[in-house]
Amino acid sequence: MSLFKIRNFWTTHSEHDESFDQNSLIVHKLNSDFDVIITASHSGILRIFNPNCTLIDNGGYQGFSPNDLVVEKSCDSPILQVATGKLVLGNPSTQLAVLHPRSLTVYSLVFHAGKTDHGNQSYLQVVYEHKLHRSAASFVIGPFGGCQNRDFICVQSLDGILSFFEQESQVHHVTLPDFLLPAPLCYIIKTDSFVTSNSGWEIISYRYKVLLDASEEYSDPIYAKPKMLSEWTYNLGEWPVDIQVINDVNNRQTWIVVLGEKNLFCLSENGQLKFMKKLDYCPICMHIYVIDTNIYTIITSETQMLLVYENTTLKWSAQSELLPVSLNKIFLKDIKGALVLLSEDGRLDCCYLGTEPSFFIAPPLNVPEIDFVKAEEELKNLEKTLADSYNIDPTAQNNTEKDLQVTLFVDSNIEICTYQHNIKNAASNYMCRVTIKLQPQRNFQEVQVSVYVLRPLKVVPSIHFFSNLCDGKTLESHVFVDEAQDVPSLELEIKVSLITNLGVPHAISKKTMLPATLILEACSPEKENTHRITLIINQSAVGLSKLFPEYIDIENQQSSPNAIGLRGPSGNTGTILLAKSSERYRLQSNSLSLLSVVLEQLILRLRRNFANASDFKIIFNSSLPSPEVFEYISEHFAVKNEVKKLKESLSQVCAQFRLIQKRLITKYRAKNPSSLKSLEFLLDDTHADILEAAGNLESENEKLFKCQINLSCALHLIKQLIGLLNIDDELVTYLNSIFCPLVNDIEGQAWEDVMDGSLCYLLRTVMAKTEKDRLRAPQTSFEEINNMAKFEKHFSQVLERIPKQNSLKESNDGLFTEETEIQPDKSDGSSSDQKIEKPIGSQYGEFSTRLLSARKSLMRRHTTGEGTNEDLI
Repeated sequence: MSLFKIRNFWTTHSEHDESFDQNSLIVHKLNSDFDVIITASHSGILRIFNPNCTLIDNGGYQGFSPNDLVVEKSCDSPILQVATGKLVLGNPSTQLAVLHPRSLTVYSLVFHAGKTDHGNQSYLQVVYEHKLHRSAASFVIGPFGGCQNRDFICVQSLDGILSFFEQESQVHHVTLPDFLLPAPLCYIIKTDSFVTSNSGWEIISYRYKVLLDASEEYSDPIYAKPKMLSEWTYNLGEWPVDIQVINDVNNRQTWIVVLGEKNLFCLSENGQLKFMKKLDYCPICMHIYVIDTNIYTIITSETQMLLVYENTTLKWSAQSELLPVSLNKIFLKDIKGALVLLSEDGRLDCCYLGTEPSFFIAPPLNVPEIDFVKAEEELKNLEKTLADSYNIDPTAQNNTEKDLQVTLFVDSNIEICTYQHNIKNAASNYMCRVTIKLQPQRNFQEVQVSVYVLRPLKVVPSIHFFSNLCDGKTLESHVFVDEAQDVPSLELEIKVSLITNLGVPHAISKKTMLPATLILEACSPEKENTHRITLIINQSAVGLSKLFPEYIDIENQQSSPNAIGLRGPSGNTGTILLAKSSERYRLQSNSLSLLSVVLEQLILRLRRNFANASDFKIIFNSSLPSPEVFEYISEHFAVKNEVKKLKESLSQVCAQFRLIQKRLITKYRAKNPSSLKSLEFLLDDTHADILEAAGNLESENEKLFKCQINLSCALHLIKQLIGLLNIDDELVTYLNSIFCPLVNDIEGQAWEDVMDGSLCYLLRTVMAKTEKDRLRAPQTSFEEINNMAKFEKHFSQVLERIPKQNSLKESNDGLFTEETEIQPDKSDGSSSDQKIEKPIGSQYGEFSTRLLSARKSLMRRHTTGEGTNEDLI
């Protein structure tokens, strides 16, 4: 258990679905005695908080109250950044500047005091507004040019143009050289210069006077980019996440702190490196301040760790409850120095760094005299135990499940889904709650809990991560249907990956079933359907009202007790029938994809009902539905090829679009450019082709997603039916690994390519008809499938040979063993039951000779024309 903690004493959260970034939070006095918190969201909502943290009777703080929200203003456009400064001529007070994508607005906070706290009135009054000609990225405020008692504004656009505003009027604008993407921009008062980063990952500084002269020399900053001389440059070697400037009042120096993707840099005002710190994590944001000539840097990592550095020395680290995207320091009336954390979804916390003291005081012990002989023997035994523990594999020695107890619980009560997803015209729109409890018996360095379901089911959140886990945790996730498609399986699996303090990795896996009411609804049963599956059990039949009580209508139970109807998320319906005179269950539907989850539920409930019967079996004697499954495969193959063609077409028109752009740039740079109407027409026409190709590709990808789900349902159905056949367990393991319901088409290798290679391997090894076929080398390469005829042949052969494997195994022909049995030599007259052992070298030699003989015989038949040029299988 860590001693260092982050203590929250004031917390609030945005009421709407808003998003924030590192420029959405500032802390400033804003014409008051103490600091206030100003937040701005991308939804255009501006808030000003004045936390009133008063002590209560139990020694804590009051926390958030509605009176703490001073101003809440909704703007018409998103807010990119907020800042404060003296932005009105002749007014010594501080104003608030708000940057929108196409405008810059300056507000003044007006406050009217009331007789009580709830009678105070505050509002923001617009002082002036600037319309921007280009889309803005960020801005910075400062006394440019050494002016006194007033501040100017510099706005950086997305295309690298700096626009300068001297309060109510725009002065000039200039384009930054070597610009690619907007980088953090800051201003140094002491040197009157701007610091940013260019496309070469260099920290570069420009004097304000140089920028002013460049803007006066060239009237158009786009078509005539000036060659500006930088004051200094520093090769950073990585993209800067944030750049901040801090002034050391004691030494009268200014330091530039740059937070990179992998390192922390501190530069002087002249670009000289003071120190550098290599980070072993991914930083998110930072805040800097100076105490007694020492630079303190607060950094948050992607694992929700808050780390405090004094120069390059780590002084404090603690785990935060949220992942902040922006942080700052604040000085309140009752708390002199606190931290403000803002998360991406709008949670705002005021906290301080504290410790968790231990109130346990060990009682005094009567220490006896030390027996050195006994202590030496105990030390030797301990050293031997430690040595043995390092020599033995820790994963085999420690019981992981005892060290970390994982409890999985699925709530059977479904709720109305509150998540935004892509579901359209689905039969149901529900979600169920999944609770995971972790109870560690010792400390773990890292613990990650992943929740898996099959598409179109979706889990939110699907991953939970903890570092330095020492206390019990209760996790919650929600499962819902993301698309109006049939679900292959309702199985839910969690995988817990953990690393102990010794660096040893472990894994825990648990499975459970989701409630059927999440996706299936009761409907009227149908008499005739296209697809039928019949199951037989060796026990007395159980009524459907007992197996599926949630789908039986009590009022109509007597009218149709032996049939129930189920409707899936796609709207397809299925029926379960119970024979009146035999122990048979029939599943039928017009859609084969729906039968997967219906069959899964029937098998699960039958086995649960006959759990006490040791000889209970479910028998499937019919043939496997290979033609119906292959229809899904053919449809998936056709749509996949169409997606491939559309991607190639989109790549071609994009390449053409880039060539036209390069030609336009060449024309722009010419001293006497010719007419651009033809290129403009060609550019518009190509852009329209790109939009059309992208739209077609998007619709075809949606169709491919549906084909993948339907194929996944068919494969899971085949997998369940194979498990009901009376075949060898080893073969069932092979088939389950091949008929996996996860259908993925990765770049360069489709599902059919991998499936065909797996089918060929089965047909040439464990499912070979004769021993001669087994002697042929198995296929190990994966080739792209261009013709479905060969794939259909392999697929049909595997499904046809599955029911025959039981008889083949009983014939003892060696098809299911890794080594070929060698018959004893009967020439000496000994009995046939006598076993003659041969040296292992003789066995290998005989095996190789037979293999060579079989290959020569095959080649001779091929050259003489005796045999046909059939496939090897």
